[in-house]
Amino acid sequence: MMALKLFIKKIFHYRRITKDFINHNSIFFKKVKRSKKNKILLEINNMRDSHIVYSYLSNILSKKFDAEIYGFYPRYFNAIVNFFIFKIKLFFKIDYFKVYSSFNVSNFIYPKNILKQKILFKIKKKIFDNLKTKSDIYDISISNINIGDLIYDAYLRRYNLPTIDIKEKRFSLFMERIITLFNFWEEYLKNNNVKAVIVSHTTYEFGIILRISTHLNIPVYSAAAGFLYSHDKNNLTSFEMREYKKEFSLFSISEKENKKKLSKKILKQKFSGMKTIENKVSLLPANKLFGEFKSVKRVVTESNNTNCLIAAHHFSDAPNAWGRLLFNDFYDWINFLGNLSDELDYNWYIKFHPMEYEENKNVANYFLKKFKNFNLVNPDISHEQLISEGIDFVLTAYGTIGMEYAYHQIPVINASLNNPHISYNFNHNPKNLKEYKESILNFKNLDINYSKDEIEEYFYMRYLNAFYLFPDEITNTEIELTQTPLAYSRWLGLFNNNVHNDLSEKIEKFIISKKFKLVDENKL
Repeated sequence: MMALKLFIKKIFHYRRITKDFINHNSIFFKKVKRSKKNKILLEINNMRDSHIVYSYLSNILSKKFDAEIYGFYPRYFNAIVNFFIFKIKLFFKIDYFKVYSSFNVSNFIYPKNILKQKILFKIKKKIFDNLKTKSDIYDISISNINIGDLIYDAYLRRYNLPTIDIKEKRFSLFMERIITLFNFWEEYLKNNNVKAVIVSHTTYEFGIILRISTHLNIPVYSAAAGFLYSHDKNNLTSFEMREYKKEFSLFSISEKENKKKLSKKILKQKFSGMKTIENKVSLLPANKLFGEFKSVKRVVTESNNTNCLIAAHHFSDAPNAWGRLLFNDFYDWINFLGNLSDELDYNWYIKFHPMEYEENKNVANYFLKKFKNFNLVNPDISHEQLISEGIDFVLTAYGTIGMEYAYHQIPVINASLNNPHISYNFNHNPKNLKEYKESILNFKNLDINYSKDEIEEYFYMRYLNAFYLFPDEITNTEIELTQTPLAYSRWLGLFNNNVHNDLSEKIEKFIISKKFKLVDENKL
């Protein structure tokens, strides 16, 4: 009974906050008549912190292009009940529809199947005629636009699968949905004067409208409370890390020193067990993975054998978010390492992200049963303990562990060239499977530079050289990122005319600059 009362109280609290935010928007985003011929497409979602950024970005683009703002749902609904809920909320303009309307979103659209079956099956047949193995999925293109990686990731996520069986009927049916979804957005973008598109993600089905738009030279922006990117044919994802070293080199000597000094301070906090901005950006757990740890049962066996730690990823969580791995997916990666564990006389330890372990448990158990040399590490065991017990080297696809273990001068080998540390030399980055295996065999001889300067530089570029909506995002580590209406409350609590004008000006300048990433150093 008490739980029900608290739930009802929370609902009314959220409604009150949302009403305040809607009233706020009616003051600062006055309704202005725009040309009905031109359209700005803005993704509809319930990520409340993103709504604040969307309100500014969409209205600035609306003014720039003299265009009406249309809210759009980017993909098909996973269940019929979700569709009906969507339609009810849309009809009565409740929940986030009322919020979107409050900052001048005039219409709402969602994809429908408008493709004739004859054409659908013709496209599908052409695709499946060239589909011999799951790796061929990556070559799938429609209208000369490659969407293979989006299909791969979307299918894994839709069914929470570790890998793909192209002979499954549900994959065939899923491809029909992808083809008709692609067709809807292609036809819409070709037959409407769309001036810009705003999305939340560049992955899964969300990326389809992005790929078509950039192909048609329509500006696309991906935005949230912690980033703002401008996309084109050369920047289809949010992978910004390849040029970190080059970009940092453009700062003056004094600027470099100050920036590394700030990084050094925050890194010291991180490795003493404190939360930092990294916890928010990289979704790290609140529990301490570094710093002092309670004395618990030893994990790493005392022996003369090499101790290898596999830092596993969520199997269905967008393996291609930043680009291709050396493997088809995380499943194939772990399977490769499992086979290698049967060959090499190493001690093999596999650890899942603490926030993802439950969803991966079944697949983890499958691999533990298949490969007897794998030892599962409790996800709550701290890395400080593993390091102290003698981990010799680490394997990851592109995880944050690449920086963390390098900081402690322990080799890390990435299974992707599209990893956040690629611009630096504190990890090893094999270019193909042959090099990857050789790296594991000869990890002691890898040419790795554990320079703290490079790590501090990387940390600055990754977490501090960025855009954050809230001015205290970097310094106030106790406030968690939230996608509930509490984000509205936080925004209203700090809002004034200076904040309003500052954000408007930053976004306007960013759009004019045509740069890939918005950086806001005033938050430091």
